[in-house]
Amino acid sequence: MTPNQPISENLLGKYLAQETDAQESALVEDWLRKDPKNQKELNDYQFILAQIANSKAENSDEQVVVNVDAAWKKVKAKMEPNPNQKNIKAKQSKLLFFTPVRIAASITLLLAASLAILFMRKKEPDIITLKTQNQTLEQKLPDGSVVFLNSNTQLSYPTDFEGDTREINLSGEAFFNVKRNEQKPFIIHANGTDVKVLGTSFNVKAYTTNVKVSVESGKVEFKHKKQKTLLVKGEEAEFEAAKDTIKKAILTDKNIFAYHTKTFIFENSSLEHVLTVLSENYHKKIVLKNNAIKSCRLTTTFNNESLPNALNVIAETLNLKVIIEGEKYIIDGTGCGTLSNAQ
Repeated sequence: MTPNQPISENLLGKYLAQETDAQESALVEDWLRKDPKNQKELNDYQFILAQIANSKAENSDEQVVVNVDAAWKKVKAKMEPNPNQKNIKAKQSKLLFFTPVRIAASITLLLAASLAILFMRKKEPDIITLKTQNQTLEQKLPDGSVVFLNSNTQLSYPTDFEGDTREINLSGEAFFNVKRNEQKPFIIHANGTDVKVLGTSFNVKAYTTNVKVSVESGKVEFKHKKQKTLLVKGEEAEFEAAKDTIKKAILTDKNIFAYHTKTFIFENSSLEHVLTVLSENYHKKIVLKNNAIKSCRLTTTFNNESLPNALNVIAETLNLKVIIEGEKYIIDGTGCGTLSNAQ
C-alpha cells in the first residue's frame, strides 16, 4: 500500500470504534506509518464523526429541523467524484480519499448544520415566579398589564409573551388590569380553569379547586373544560368543583376588590362579617370574645385606614372594646350599643 493509496471508509470507521480484528487493525496501522499525512486524515475523519455524535446527543430531546445524518450524507456526496469520470466512479463509490480540501468542505457543512440547529431549535422563554405569604404585591407584566397579588399567592409568567397568546398560571388570588390587545388574548390558567380576556380589569380567586372570577370592567370569558360563560362589568361566576359546574351571578360583595383598593364599604352588615372581611384583607387575627355581639349591624366606609384605626371606629360606634394580644385583636362587649365592662 502506497502513501496515497485510499483506504476504506468503513474500515476507518471500524478502526475508530475499535471494532476491527487483528488483520484489519494491522492494515490501518501500516497505512498510518507509511505517511504522516495519513494520520492527519484519520484525525480529521475522527473529528467529523465526533461532532456529528455530539450534535445528535445534545439535541436528542429537542425539536430540531436539521437532520445531522442527512448533513453527513451531503458531506460524503461532495466527496464523490464527477459522475462523468466513469472509470473512477466505480472505484470511488466504495473508497474515500481524505484530501485537505474535502476535509475543509465537510467541516464547513457540519458547522453550517450545527448553526442551523442552534437557530431553529425550539427555544422556551424564561419563567418568572412570584410568591406572597402574609403580604400583597403589585407587579407589571411584560405586555404592560398590571397584577396585584393577594397573600399566599403564586403567579408564573414568561419573560416575553411570544406567539399568539399571553398566558400565565395563578394559584391564590390576584386582581388584573390587562392591557388591551385584540390580536393577542390574555389567558390565566387557575386550578383547572381558564380566564380569557382581551383587555379588562377583574379579580380571580383560586385558593382551592373552587375558582371565582369577579369583573370590574370589560368582558371576561370563564371556562372549565367544555363549560364556559361570558361575564361583564358587575358580574361574577364561580366554578364549583364538587358539582362540576359554573354558577353565574350579580356581583354583590362590594369588598371583593378591597385587598387591592383598601376601600371597605359595609351597609347594614353584621359585625361578624365586617371583622371577617377586615381579618382576611389585613392578614390579622380578629376574635369576638362575646358571641352575643356578632350580629350587631354596622354601616360604614373605610378608605385606606389602618386596621387599629378601623377597629377603634367600630368599637366607638357599637360601644365595644378592642384588646390587643401580640398579633391578635380581641373585640369584647356586652351587647350592641352597650358599654362593655370587660377589662
